[in-house]
Amino acid sequence: MTKKRPESNFIYCLIFPPIYLLGMLPYFILNALIGRPLFFLSYAVFRYRYNVVLQNLSRALPLKSYREIELLAREFYLHLASMIVEIIRLFSISRQQQLKQVKLVNAEILDEYFSGQRNVIAVLGHYGNWECLNVLPLLLPFQVNAIYKRLSNSVMAKLVTRVRGRHGMRLIPAQRALRHLLRQTEKPQFSLFIADQFPGKHAECQVDFLSQPTLMFNGAEKLARATNAVVVYVDMIPQGRHSWTVSLSLITDTASTTAENLITHAFSNRLEQTITRQPAYWLWSHRRWKV
Repeated sequence: MTKKRPESNFIYCLIFPPIYLLGMLPYFILNALIGRPLFFLSYAVFRYRYNVVLQNLSRALPLKSYREIELLAREFYLHLASMIVEIIRLFSISRQQQLKQVKLVNAEILDEYFSGQRNVIAVLGHYGNWECLNVLPLLLPFQVNAIYKRLSNSVMAKLVTRVRGRHGMRLIPAQRALRHLLRQTEKPQFSLFIADQFPGKHAECQVDFLSQPTLMFNGAEKLARATNAVVVYVDMIPQGRHSWTVSLSLITDTASTTAENLITHAFSNRLEQTITRQPAYWLWSHRRWKV
């Protein structure tokens, strides 16, 4: 472990400056330099996880024709390349520029919970560009946290930490989230939780999601029930190729008394509605349904 740390620090110091400088370029230039070539290489040349994408789309959207599935796959790769361009820009984009690209709506539903010193757990999926939510500390009065699973690649972990924490977001490992929320009493916490990842074959919660039985990670629900936090759903609506409307909606403000797995079912239903509205923006390359 100690031998790898200096090496990862060196690699990070080597690649961070070029990424930072690239991020200063206007979107259309960076997209021409990186986005379009990346789309061409991933979609037309190397066919990055193409079979996984087609299989996931076909299983999730069984009423679509094969031609429609192919077109959605192409749109997904366009989005994936565009999202990578957006993330590169997040390293150096100014606050003013980023605030123009993220519009938060329905935030007023949180007012009473902030004044009542209630913690909020915000659940979302791998939809849109979730990394642009690093701007939320500039838009909300809460202390904003990102609850995450540690990455095995230490260089990537450093880069992700740099982007997510740039505007004051606090990163909390999932295994420490409960302890953190119970200890933090000076200011209400707004904690983001990406909850659609594969939970493992032995997960206990199963839902009907995208036309198939799906094991669902219920860690966000367990955390909300243990702390009686308010639970909201985060919906990301694309506005062009690199701007997003972020909409909040209430799932429950009585988490501790809800029936078991009710919150997880509600989350999966809302995420399904988001995905079926504009399917290309979900992370279809993820091996979500494992056997």
